[in-house]
Amino acid sequence: MPEDRFGDLGQPSAGERLADLDRTDPEKPSPQPRREPGRSYMWVVGVAGVIVIVIAGINSLGNAGGGSHGPQIGKPIPRFAAPSAAGDLKGDPNVKQSKDDSGAPNKTPACDVHLPGALRSCDYTAKPLVVTFIVPGAKDCEAFVDKLERLRTRYPKVNFLTVVSGASEDRVKSLAADHHWTFPVAVDRNLAVFNTYRISLCATSVFASRGGIVRSTKVEAQRYTDAQLNAAIRAIERR
Repeated sequence: MPEDRFGDLGQPSAGERLADLDRTDPEKPSPQPRREPGRSYMWVVGVAGVIVIVIAGINSLGNAGGGSHGPQIGKPIPRFAAPSAAGDLKGDPNVKQSKDDSGAPNKTPACDVHLPGALRSCDYTAKPLVVTFIVPGAKDCEAFVDKLERLRTRYPKVNFLTVVSGASEDRVKSLAADHHWTFPVAVDRNLAVFNTYRISLCATSVFASRGGIVRSTKVEAQRYTDAQLNAAIRAIERR
């Protein structure tokens, strides 16, 4: 019996799941990692429209993508539903934006997903929001999320959410536990959310004001000084 999906939640069938975009175990193209000497961040290799990340103790991969600087400023953050690292749900993310979104073949929009263990972006936009994308294995990116974990108590009026892309649910669950991350962590195993947000480098943080309106995106956010990071958070906190 194929692994459960998350695409059409709310329907009575037991086989319906969070994202029915692909087969249970789709054949993946052979990854083509490329080391970039002297670089401390991770790039993403685009292959036939599907991006696959392989972490093998390196922090650099080649990038062949197009727009890669985050979602559009002044627009709502793209919606998604994905397994939470705090739960036992498994499957690919749902990135269907609305019922009229013809770019995703599943029927249920992401924010209409109702399933225990599903993390929905819409549940975090009542407050200003910082969404940070990382891939596992990039130590400076993981350290940046550690910094956010320490910093978040200063900003009780701001939500913090991390998306870990290109890794299985079990690996992300272990990563979150090892680092003692207490804010929500989403599992983006097939990079659907990563691609929807037009991310290219680890770590990337998207800063959104109340209502989920994108105000800024910082690529390689680990390069922010403490003062710059605090300023970016305060800027959305005031809106």
